Amino acid sequence: MKKCCQDYMNEQFGGDADLIAEIYNEYVSSVTGKIAEAQTALAEQNRTALDRIAHTIKGNALAVGDTDMAEAAIALRKTAALGDDAGSAELIARLDSFKAQL
Repeated sequence: MKKCCQDYMNEQFGGDADLIAEIYNEYVSSVTGKIAEAQTALAEQNRTALDRIAHTIKGNALAVGDTDMAEAAIALRKTAALGDDAGSAELIARLDSFKAQL
C-alpha cells in the first residue's frame, strides 16, 4: 500500500486495519479495471466515456488519499474534453504506471 494512502486512511478510519485493507483492495481492483476501460475508450475515441472513467478514477483515488492518481485523472479529463488523443494516451500510460505502485 502506498504510504500516502496508508497515512490518509489511518487518519480517516482510526487505524482500523481490516477496514483500511478492504477499502484499499477495492480501490486497487476498481482502478485497475477503470484504466483498462480508459484504454478501450481512447481506442474507440469515445471521449464521453473517457471523461466519465477519469472522473471515477479521480473520485476513487481521492477517497483513499492517492493524490498522484487523482491529479493524473483530472488532467485526463481535460485532455479528453479537448480531444487531445496523444495527451490522453500519455496520461493513461501514467495512470497505468502508477498501478505498479499500488
